[in-house]
Amino acid sequence: MALSQKYHIMADFDGKISDGSVWYDELILQSDDTANSNSTVHARPLSQKDGDIAMLWQHDNFFEMLTPRESLEIAAFFEVLKNQKHNNAINRDEHKELAEKKLALLGLSSVADNRIGDRSRMGDSNGGKGWNMPLINKVFSKVRRKGGLSGGERRRLSVAHELVSEPKAFLADEPTTGLDSSQAERVVKLIARLGRERSIPSALDSFILLAPGGKMCYSGKREEAVSYFKKLGFECPHDVNPSEYFIDLVTVDTEDEEQSTLDRNRIDFLHKSFMESQKLANADNTSGYISQVEYKPPRKRNGLSIPSIIHRKYNSFKCTRRRFCALLQRSWRQNSRNVPLNLIRLLASVIQAVLFSTIFDSIREGKSVTKSIADRVALLTYGVINMSMMSLMKTLDLFARERAVVNREQMRTDYSSLEYLLAKVVAEMPLDAMFSWVFAMVLKHLTALRTSLVDLAKTYVLMTVSSVSLGFAIGSVTSSVESAMSVGVPLMVIFMIVGVINPSGVSEGRPNQIMACLKTLSPIRWAIEAVVTAEFRDMIFPQSDRGNLGNLKNLPKMGGLALVKDGNEVLRNLGLEKASYSDLMNKLGFLSGFYLVLSWLGLIFAGPKFI
Repeated sequence: MALSQKYHIMADFDGKISDGSVWYDELILQSDDTANSNSTVHARPLSQKDGDIAMLWQHDNFFEMLTPRESLEIAAFFEVLKNQKHNNAINRDEHKELAEKKLALLGLSSVADNRIGDRSRMGDSNGGKGWNMPLINKVFSKVRRKGGLSGGERRRLSVAHELVSEPKAFLADEPTTGLDSSQAERVVKLIARLGRERSIPSALDSFILLAPGGKMCYSGKREEAVSYFKKLGFECPHDVNPSEYFIDLVTVDTEDEEQSTLDRNRIDFLHKSFMESQKLANADNTSGYISQVEYKPPRKRNGLSIPSIIHRKYNSFKCTRRRFCALLQRSWRQNSRNVPLNLIRLLASVIQAVLFSTIFDSIREGKSVTKSIADRVALLTYGVINMSMMSLMKTLDLFARERAVVNREQMRTDYSSLEYLLAKVVAEMPLDAMFSWVFAMVLKHLTALRTSLVDLAKTYVLMTVSSVSLGFAIGSVTSSVESAMSVGVPLMVIFMIVGVINPSGVSEGRPNQIMACLKTLSPIRWAIEAVVTAEFRDMIFPQSDRGNLGNLKNLPKMGGLALVKDGNEVLRNLGLEKASYSDLMNKLGFLSGFYLVLSWLGLIFAGPKFI
């Protein structure tokens, strides 16, 4: 049978043993004082957002393009900034010292400047020495490009991240997930050693056995489990792994009805026996319990003078600015260091522009303009769809991968959703816009499009910004790359369908409210209409396209583009007679802002819940 093991580890790291009690500030967790059973404890709840509780999640999540040193430095920076918020003297190197201390503590100093990476996605074809590209190697020489940290190193880095806040309690969910037996042993011993160094008891040797339905069959010391079940008549054979034996005890065979009944009866017996043993143990230790617990609310601050309030506001503004700069630097590193992806996007932009110009070869200097009317509309439309899909897919992938890290940091209130979103906008959109500008520049150079390079590039750039904003909005309410793609791609296809101009002409009927709403929300629609308007507004067909009688030659034979006289009539037949390029660009810009606001709201309301 398949063996499924799950370890829940709780170790505390910042308590102090005094007079037989473990204290967390004003909170007693355990007391050995049996003489005074009527003592009162002033309890203060621990909170993850205040840094009291650290959570080591089942999977390791990082910004893959950063190094362990950079990743820990920014985590330490947020923590130090929170502690120094109302302090005049801010030590700008304190977070670096804290990060170095954690790197040394966790044994990560030797790999501190290696890129964290993702071994499942990063290849290294040059033996771990970087690409054979001297210029790129020179620019990024401070970041050693290897195949990413090992599983054990990534797990230790996760532990280091959680210890930055000096938590009072440390919770770990399956800390050995994905590790081999050697690495798993190292991680568990590491957590145990950190607890011993601070003279703190831990539950690393505890063993919990749960049956289907959440029935507790055992909870206690691991080494006492075999003898406990032996007393109940379930002796583990010498040649069987105890873990497998215990799992078999609480496994139900659903394929055999008779055996299933026996299994459920056995589980009920184990559960009942354990609960009775717990009642007896509790009765023996009643005198050691604290009879009264009194909640002590935090102290209220006294009123502040006007100069003090102004001073606090000024310090708060400085902290906000510094957090924003740190987030901006991290986002820029994450995007700019992914050289292979950026090169692929750059080449894709150039190649697609060349491909489109080849397919629509009627849009060339010296060729009939009237013959290329339909091709011009198609070329501009395909360009918009192509660049919008590229921008959306990239944003959905990157935003969703960052979400786990952002959730972890927001649970500690390291920064606000607005600060994070603005940093991403400033760091990522210029890079995305650059690829759209390159596409427009190559397309304009290889074709005889009438619209200016500035208008063509502005349209594609603003459309890219709108698509990225849409990606942010979708990513803010989804929890994984798969779910983001499942929502984003179909939605963009719908926006493409409702946004494409019908070459057969405008329908006289009015669209229903749903279609009208989809059209309004489609960035593809506004971008296509803007670039088509810029192309055909006030276009005069050349004399070479006219016959002896002045009539136009080579016009489309069918549809809304047949028998037109000039560019304005083309726009009229396409339903854009009253359209203005500047108005359409303003609507596209407004739509981008609308999606950014949705992104901000999504990060707030679909974000993590505080403990």
